[in-house]
Amino acid sequence: MFTFKSSAFPILAVLSLTTALVNASTYLGCTDTAFIGSSNPPALTPSTLDQCDSYCKVNYPQPYYYYRASGSGLCFCSDVSPAAGDYDAGSSQQGGCASSDDYLAYSTKTSFQFQGCYANMVTDKAPSDQADLATCFSLCANEGSVMIYPNQNNDAFGCRCNMATTIQGGSGNERTCGPNVWFTFTHSAGATASGLAKRNLKEKLLSLRREQSKLLCPSGLNPCSVQGTNTYECIDTTTELESCGGCMSGQFHSSQNATIGVDCSSLPGVAKGAVTCTNSQCQAFACKEGYQLESGLCTKIA
Repeated sequence: MFTFKSSAFPILAVLSLTTALVNASTYLGCTDTAFIGSSNPPALTPSTLDQCDSYCKVNYPQPYYYYRASGSGLCFCSDVSPAAGDYDAGSSQQGGCASSDDYLAYSTKTSFQFQGCYANMVTDKAPSDQADLATCFSLCANEGSVMIYPNQNNDAFGCRCNMATTIQGGSGNERTCGPNVWFTFTHSAGATASGLAKRNLKEKLLSLRREQSKLLCPSGLNPCSVQGTNTYECIDTTTELESCGGCMSGQFHSSQNATIGVDCSSLPGVAKGAVTCTNSQCQAFACKEGYQLESGLCTKIA
C-alpha cells in the first residue's frame, strides 16, 4: 500500500542552484510517503534503484524520485520534494530505510552531495526554517556545505550553511538519519567557485546597468520607461506632477527596485488643478466637496 500526496505549495526554483548540475543523484532521506506532485508520471515497476534513477532522468525528467525496494521495486518520478514531517529513519542510501514500506528520496538536480547525518556541526550562516528543501539548497547555493534538519515538530526544515567544503565538527556526532537530525551535503571546491563566479558576474552586470541608466539623461533627471514601448523620457521626479517621487512605469533598463512614482492629479478628493509635486511629495491646497485638507492631502469627511 502506498500513498499519493500533492503539494499545495509551489516549489520555488526547485533546487535551482547557481552551480552546474551533476550526473549523480543526491540522497535526501527516507520518507513514509511518495510525493507525486502535479506532473504525476506513471510509476515504474518492477524496478531497481539504478533503473529508477535512469527512468526519472531520461523518460520523465523530474527534480526528485522516490524508490521503494520491497516487493518487485516501485519507482515514482516527482516535481515535489519530501516534507519534513514525513521523514523516517534510514542509515544512508546504501543502508536503506528502517521500514520496508518507506521510500528512498533522491534529487536529480543539485550539485550538493550527501555526506551523512549528525547531531551538530560547525556553520557560519543560519537562514530561517524553510517549508521545502528547495529553498534551503538555494539559500546555501554559493556555500561549500549545507545542513538540513527535518523537524517533525513544526513540519519545516532547519537550514544551515558553511563556507567549508567538508563537514566540520561532525566527528563523534554521527547519528542514524531520520527526523530531527542534521542531514549534511557538500559541494566540491570547483562547484562552489563556479557558483560564486556566477553570482559576482550577475552583480557586476546589475551595477553596469545602473551606471548606464545614469548616463541616459542629464543630471537631475531620471530615464522613465514609457508604458507599452521600449523607449524612455527624462523626468524630474522631484517636481513632475504625474510621476512624483519616481517613474510610474519603472526606470528604463533597470532591474533595481526603484521607487514607483505617484500621479498627484489622480489622488482622491483633490480639486482640479489644486495639487503640486514638491520635493517628490504630492501637496494639495484645495479639496472637493466632502473632503478636508490634512497635511497636504485630501481626506474624506466622516
